[in-house]
Amino acid sequence: METRYLCPHCGAHLNPARDIVLRASSAGRLGLLLLNPQPGNYEVVFARGLDVPPGSEVEISCPVCSAGLASARDQAMAELVFEAGAQRGLVVFSRVYGKHATYVITGNLVRSFGEDADQEVVNFWGAGPGA
Repeated sequence: METRYLCPHCGAHLNPARDIVLRASSAGRLGLLLLNPQPGNYEVVFARGLDVPPGSEVEISCPVCSAGLASARDQAMAELVFEAGAQRGLVVFSRVYGKHATYVITGNLVRSFGEDADQEVVNFWGAGPGA
């Protein structure tokens, strides 16, 4: 079953082939970014000239509508919608290059991937102090 990744703002299909295609900006430089679509696989390809040192936060946006993809729940994370058959949910991942933390959210279920996922404190439902 094919998993489709979509922009949460315009609904554009962001993985027309295998990789997820995003727009990235770091240190004033702009280019495309390719992500492996498998949660927990942190293969990434940056456009030539977009040099991103590990530990740097990357601004990520939709290559179709240019809307920022930073999560409203945690600005250090980015969000995409996914569809896999009848299942629909969110994929939330770190915008810090080299930080391996990804969450797949469907309904009330959160699955985490990456060695840094247990170090993040992300409130996916907005409940708790200050909510």
